[in-house]
Amino acid sequence: MILQLFGRLTLAHLLLVFSAFCSAGHESSLFGYNSSLFLSTSIQPKSALSSNQPTTLAITEAEDQPLFLQEEGLTSHGKKHWYDYLIEADPGACKIQISPDYEQNAPQRIAVLPFLEKGSGKFSINGIKIDNRDKDNVESWRWTIAQRVRRVFFGFLASREFEVVPLSKIDQVLQAKNIRTEISLQSIKPEVLGKWLGADALVYGEVFPYQRFYMIMGSGIRVLLSIKIISSKTGKVLFSGSVNRNLLDINPRFDPVDIGISSVLTLTNLRDINLKRAEDEACRELVLRIPLSPRKAYPVFGDTTQFAPKALPSKETDASTEAYLLKHPSEGDFIKPPRAWAANGKKLEPQRFFMEEKQFVAHSKKKTMDYVLEMDPSRFQRIASPFLAIEQPKTFALLPFIEEATKGKFILNGIPLSFRSKEKREQFRWTIGNRLRRAVACYLAQRDLDIQSIELTDSILKAHGWKKLSDMLVTDPTTIGDWLGVDCVIYGKVSSMMSIYSLMYAACRVGISVKFVSTKSSKTLVEVSGSRTESSFAPAFDPLDIAISSLTTALLIRDVTFRRAEDEEVCREIAARIPSSMSQKPMGTN
Repeated sequence: MILQLFGRLTLAHLLLVFSAFCSAGHESSLFGYNSSLFLSTSIQPKSALSSNQPTTLAITEAEDQPLFLQEEGLTSHGKKHWYDYLIEADPGACKIQISPDYEQNAPQRIAVLPFLEKGSGKFSINGIKIDNRDKDNVESWRWTIAQRVRRVFFGFLASREFEVVPLSKIDQVLQAKNIRTEISLQSIKPEVLGKWLGADALVYGEVFPYQRFYMIMGSGIRVLLSIKIISSKTGKVLFSGSVNRNLLDINPRFDPVDIGISSVLTLTNLRDINLKRAEDEACRELVLRIPLSPRKAYPVFGDTTQFAPKALPSKETDASTEAYLLKHPSEGDFIKPPRAWAANGKKLEPQRFFMEEKQFVAHSKKKTMDYVLEMDPSRFQRIASPFLAIEQPKTFALLPFIEEATKGKFILNGIPLSFRSKEKREQFRWTIGNRLRRAVACYLAQRDLDIQSIELTDSILKAHGWKKLSDMLVTDPTTIGDWLGVDCVIYGKVSSMMSIYSLMYAACRVGISVKFVSTKSSKTLVEVSGSRTESSFAPAFDPLDIAISSLTTALLIRDVTFRRAEDEEVCREIAARIPSSMSQKPMGTN
């Protein structure tokens, strides 16, 4: 019986994939994504990586795209709406509270402190713990879970208009001050922490125990997160919020064979990659609801200026500051009671910080089983230059991305559909490129790369007269680096963005390529390209089940699904393949 089910399922998979492939009308619709497309159009061939000549950009045949247009859906793209909660049967919600004096004390430079894990650090299904970790492993897992969510929140915050203090610098200061536990962190006044970290606002976070559910034809993962942003000037709460994110997979069926297939497919939903998706969505929901700063973080230069604006160099820590950090906090630095907010649930052991972290990068990458189960033919390619070991850049800036996937149109099965005017198409192309650009910035920040604020980058580039894509492509990377004050600039191209629908199969497909170029030698250091297919396949044989499956798969093609394919899949996979040597020096552990 099992072999019979497997054979029928495999045949259905192949038929629907072939159907979607044929309906797309061109080779790149499902299988034919060529990861060298970016290399062959806007960059020199791969051999340039090993050449002694600098890598330069060439103007593509695509129309010269205007830059710095108004971005559509800046604060709404990816935010779940009521119909998203309804379609996904998600009982979760996102609740926030904003201080009445937020505008008067709006944060500019924010430090994300170590998050607290308010559970046992053990794996459980339906409330039943099924592992037997010893105390040391439990401590490491509590720290790992808290750090994963902290990094995700930090990344999404870094892609906003705020300045953020790098996590490695925060941890360095806390360790130097002997702040190594939950109690010691919450005992320090926010005003003191802000002074140490050079931040005017602090983020405190709590991650509650993950919940996994399995109910034959349904399964799910629940992530609950609570954060508070506290002013380090006044010590008052500026913003607080909690999010309950449920990543559910419910496949109701009536035919016995279909029920058997559904029960197997829903069980596979309880995978590590889906837990990562739930973490990402929970953090994104909160960050999207933080109000825009009422004042600009950086001055906006006009298109015509009498001087060439440049980014100010970062200040190095002097010897007196280093000596100050080595001292322990004074008695006046502490507060009572030592908590940022009231305790919830039963009392747990105080959490220890800076433990050994469990495989962060592996948590971000899809595994072979994930590709097979999700019918995702995508693959990612990385080419690293030997010059990377010599250059070792430390500061990065993302330039405007090229959008050659849609030409401002909606692509369904390879067919462009649009009733937009030329101006609207140009605005849509800029919006898509900038969304992927922000998403790449988000996940690179999670890898501990020092990413310059996109707002600051655009402000300086506009002041130097950039208005169209050709302005970017004809400017030497060394010159750009001098303007921006960074060691490396990142070029990007959106090469694929389309929807696919074929009866019981639907997908949102996004492809992207990025290139890291040294601003010292203009040589290409790393190139990464790939695509991601966010798909839904619900096989069925009974006519009623087929009708239900066709409807549920069609509902996959929504704004929030594209945001998942953009952020949580493509850009996360791209960032996960960046060499660790580009990250800031890791801090020691206990």
